[in-house]
Amino acid sequence: MKHTGILSIFTYRLIAVIMLILCSLSLVGITSAQATATPEATLVSSSAVTTITQAKTNISSWMIKGKGTMRDSTAGIVLTSDTKENVSAISATLSADFVYEADVTIQDMQTDASLVFRSDAEGGAGYWLQIKPTSGQIQLRDASGTNSTLQQSYDVDVQAGQTYHLKVKASGSQLSVYWDKQYRPVMQVTDTTYHSGYLGLHVWDGSVNFQNVILSDLNTNLKTPLLTTGIWMPHISGKIVTAMQESIKVYNLRSTDLIAEADISFADNGQGSTAGLIFHANDKATTGYIAYLRNQGNTISVELRKRDGTLIAKSAQNYMHQLSSNHHLEIRMIQNRIQIFVDGYTPAAITVTDNNYTQGYTGMIAQGGQIIFQDVFVTAPADYYTEQYRPQYHYSASRNWISDPNGMVYFEGEYHLFYQDGGQWGHSVSTDLVHWKRLPFALKWNDLGHIWSGSAIADTTNASGLFGSSGGKGLIAYYTSYDPDAPNGNQKIGLAYSTDKGRTWQYSQDHPIVIQNPGHTSTEAGGWDFRDPKVVRDEANQRWVMVVSGGDHIRFFTSTNLVDWTWTDNFGYGDYIRGGVWECPDLFPLPDDQGHIKWVLMISTGANPQTAGSDAEYFIGDLTPAGTFINSNPAGKVLKVDWGKEFYAAMSFAHVPDGRRITMAWMTNWDYPFAFPTTAWKGEMTIPRELSLRNTAKGLRLFQKPLTELSSLRTPLRTITNQVISEQSPNVLADLQAGSYEIEAEIELPATYPAQAWGFEVRKGNNHKTDIGYNSAEQSLFIDRSLSGNTSFAELFSKRQSAILQPINRRVQLRIFVDASSVEVFANDGQVVFSDLILPDSQDTGMRLYSKNGEIKIINVTVYRLQSIWKL
Repeated sequence: MKHTGILSIFTYRLIAVIMLILCSLSLVGITSAQATATPEATLVSSSAVTTITQAKTNISSWMIKGKGTMRDSTAGIVLTSDTKENVSAISATLSADFVYEADVTIQDMQTDASLVFRSDAEGGAGYWLQIKPTSGQIQLRDASGTNSTLQQSYDVDVQAGQTYHLKVKASGSQLSVYWDKQYRPVMQVTDTTYHSGYLGLHVWDGSVNFQNVILSDLNTNLKTPLLTTGIWMPHISGKIVTAMQESIKVYNLRSTDLIAEADISFADNGQGSTAGLIFHANDKATTGYIAYLRNQGNTISVELRKRDGTLIAKSAQNYMHQLSSNHHLEIRMIQNRIQIFVDGYTPAAITVTDNNYTQGYTGMIAQGGQIIFQDVFVTAPADYYTEQYRPQYHYSASRNWISDPNGMVYFEGEYHLFYQDGGQWGHSVSTDLVHWKRLPFALKWNDLGHIWSGSAIADTTNASGLFGSSGGKGLIAYYTSYDPDAPNGNQKIGLAYSTDKGRTWQYSQDHPIVIQNPGHTSTEAGGWDFRDPKVVRDEANQRWVMVVSGGDHIRFFTSTNLVDWTWTDNFGYGDYIRGGVWECPDLFPLPDDQGHIKWVLMISTGANPQTAGSDAEYFIGDLTPAGTFINSNPAGKVLKVDWGKEFYAAMSFAHVPDGRRITMAWMTNWDYPFAFPTTAWKGEMTIPRELSLRNTAKGLRLFQKPLTELSSLRTPLRTITNQVISEQSPNVLADLQAGSYEIEAEIELPATYPAQAWGFEVRKGNNHKTDIGYNSAEQSLFIDRSLSGNTSFAELFSKRQSAILQPINRRVQLRIFVDASSVEVFANDGQVVFSDLILPDSQDTGMRLYSKNGEIKIINVTVYRLQSIWKL
């Protein structure tokens, strides 16, 4: 094969100079552009620089090297070489450690296609990850052809015209190659020839289409750099800067009031290093504010300074720091009030009033080591959590999406809410279960696979032996390890733990998997459904119990040390199955109203025509000393948790200090789990609810009560008492307007001329309303959302639900929670509950109390506006 592109003497001289300057950083083999103040600037060359605008890529400024052409199209980057020639497209983007990937389509079998990385500016030295159809291989090789030891290969089946996904992960001397849809690397190589360089593409003898050419980089809404000093490069974990001297990257986004966030880690853990955000700066970054994190070894402190170095304020306390800590920095500047939060802790690390700088640009700043920035977002307060359908007091992620709640646990003054986000655990913390602070991802994909749902427990006595060097206590997470390459994911139970109050998590080296898949044998990994572990303390028997979903049953395990688990029981099968697969079990003890302890097992069931989508049910019983669950009701007895259609994967918090059993669920249905028409974010949780067991005429039942702490959000709008309403009565709520509110009502049906139906219409507009009504003849409560707003996004979106609800002394008591995209109804102290999503227009803010064909008596109706939990 012919190769072109020999390094010039001038380039070699520049490399030698840079190596001398940067030898302390161990950045060997880099090109001249790395030493400039703006390493992502256009390359100096006689060739034309091409910026890709149509193909999907986050890499810009490409130059053609060799013999051929490059064309930008919506189908991808088309790189075409002359016959029997090489052509490379080398970008202006430098990186050392990264993930680089593309979808590659080869039209002719004689054509070779490569991802080029850690390359020189000419494409003549660096690495090629190459698809070679003629030999049926992908190869990892030295582009210069001088390193005879590096020519690793992997056999693949390549067909002309087919598209294949090619990916390489470079981390130090470790190079990992991934092919097509495989999760695990097909090649792993240790090579020290090249440490950093440019990214590019290469073709030999033909035409290749490259689409979705993506390099791991900073997630941010800051787009156009205004000023760059220092060496900033895309990195596996975001954007890395090597900052022996002060390094700044300021973006062309001008703000007044702002909410700014960033995740920051100290890659070399240099004590004395500083990193943070500069805001309200001028275009030269000579004025403005700086919010710093200062690395002090085992702790970090927070500082607010003027750009000239003047200290405005410093945090009164230091915060925990570990080698692998990823710190979350949040700045809120509204008018002249500045608040700085770190790692989700409240109150703020710094709260001051200062008006020296009222507007300006925002960016990143670092000094004293290698710093990695990720998820840097700047938002105007008016735009923060104000998108269409965005809930104001239900938890939703600021970006991306959420599904199953995971790992819900109370520990040392904080509630931790983890949740699914793309097979990873998102994370937020709260001190009151109402207001939440976002943290970086807690559990990310690891070598074994994706991190599916699970739970967390506090080990306060070091029963696990994991916390001997960290005060004898910490948090343990149990998660479903899902291997995309294995049959049915080879689902098994993995373990991770945290020694710093849940801020930093590590996968256990000694116990990476605590329970193997039940189908595991000496020759088979096992492909059974086996997921969603929930762990609970069984104090009566001095042990922990784990329940795991098994498709059509729940498996029980016990342990005395949180590491070694013994199977004790299977519960379910046969007559218990009325719908879809069983998922997300929760197990907990609850006293009944006589104080007798019973065990409650809650499950969610997947979408099924028999249950009109997904559903949730529970069982009440006893847990024996042998670890078996004895159901108090017959197998065919169905006890529904929620009568609405968007209540799934409910999970309760462990270790709540006052003994309450508090739960939250994901508001969706598996008939349309991610179909809701929201942008930038997707998914929300129910409000937190307190659970109890009460005796009823039909036996012991689960009751749900809205969390008491939610009352802190209330502002009274109206109270009506002792008033009779008929069909001809004016609407007593006619002049009230609100988007997020609560209605607390007690309604009596008179002995004479009682209404055949009555109810509340909420989020009411000219064309929309959601009807929460009561049918007196049927003694049923219903929700009708057929006119609630947008209902066209999913064919199976259920419009109406109902449940039997008998009046108590002719009265019905309701608590109705209305938000921008949901209604939750708690009837008769939570004996019957509905959780439903609605998608009204933002101007649909009216409400109505109605009575049909008769009268009702208002014993009490109070309407409260509920303030946003995202506004401070």
